Amino acid sequence: MFNKHLWLKEWRGVRWIVVVLMLLFLYAQTGGLYSDAETWQTRYDYYQSDGFQKEQQAAGDAKMSPNDVKTTLTFRYLTTGFPGDVFSTQYTMSQPYFALSILVVILGLAMVGWERYTRKDHFALAAPFKRSSMIGTKLLLGFLAITVAYGVSLWLGLMRLFDVIPSEFIDLDMQKVYLGMIGNLGAFLLLFVVTIFVGTIMGELLSTVIALLIITIMPRYIYVVWWTFMQLLHPDIGSEKFSNWTSYTNVFLVFGNSEFEYGPFIWQMILLILFGVGSVFFYKRYSIENNGKVLAFSYLRIPSAILVSFGGAVLITNFWMGGGSVDGPALTGLFIISIGSFIGCLIICYMVLYRNAWVRR
Repeated sequence: MFNKHLWLKEWRGVRWIVVVLMLLFLYAQTGGLYSDAETWQTRYDYYQSDGFQKEQQAAGDAKMSPNDVKTTLTFRYLTTGFPGDVFSTQYTMSQPYFALSILVVILGLAMVGWERYTRKDHFALAAPFKRSSMIGTKLLLGFLAITVAYGVSLWLGLMRLFDVIPSEFIDLDMQKVYLGMIGNLGAFLLLFVVTIFVGTIMGELLSTVIALLIITIMPRYIYVVWWTFMQLLHPDIGSEKFSNWTSYTNVFLVFGNSEFEYGPFIWQMILLILFGVGSVFFYKRYSIENNGKVLAFSYLRIPSAILVSFGGAVLITNFWMGGGSVDGPALTGLFIISIGSFIGCLIICYMVLYRNAWVRR
């Protein structure tokens, strides 16, 4: 796993992606936090200006007290979505974070999926290296690239932010800070590991991309359908009881753990370990003869068909609920649509995996 030639091989294959990833992290996090620092400084200068003093005199009883001014300048949260009477950063709301998520997936695809699509894995697997060392190097290199890019860019941005904002205006809950920062890094790492995992069980690039879309977006749709079912089955239970599970379905999103709780964070780490172990397990058993197949392992056809059909049923049910009546869906209709769409998707999966000629067995 620590062979120099093995690391050089993997590095040459993804070096430009890693460089772009580092630059995009610097733009999104360092640049975003620099912008937040300027925003805070502008707000502070405004409160010190003569124009603000004149506005205060004209406001009469509605003028802001010194405590109100300090509250609006207090840095208390590292993300938006909290009460607007305090200062909170805006850098996580920028579009580059979506691009970063896509780029992390591309990094994983380049290491496994693209290598198989171009048949470069024929040469890689013939090299005098253990397969466990090869997949371990891929995972470690990806982890190292993402962690360094994330950590350096965040450190540079926070150093600037804390340099601008005086200590008397900083009131951070460190538990939320650590869970938020590590959770964000975990979201990027989880996207990368899931990509590697899917690439190890798929023999075709297009099917790998489709499976990734289903895995990453489906948890949120599952939560919506589950929430609707629970509200129809238990109308006397408040909606806030069900909303507590939102963070568990947002493990692939930056600041998806919006409540900064330990439960969703632990769940994210468990998924990270499971997909990592699964990647090593299947990579060691992969045969290059399966290149071009939808699934590289025939015994995964049935569980894959069930999971894909379940995801399709959830997606169709969401569309049906979105176009339903104003009063919301009926329980009977929801059951009929869900079960019917699941059976329909299962039939399609059967035709693709067992009856279509372009799927090699």
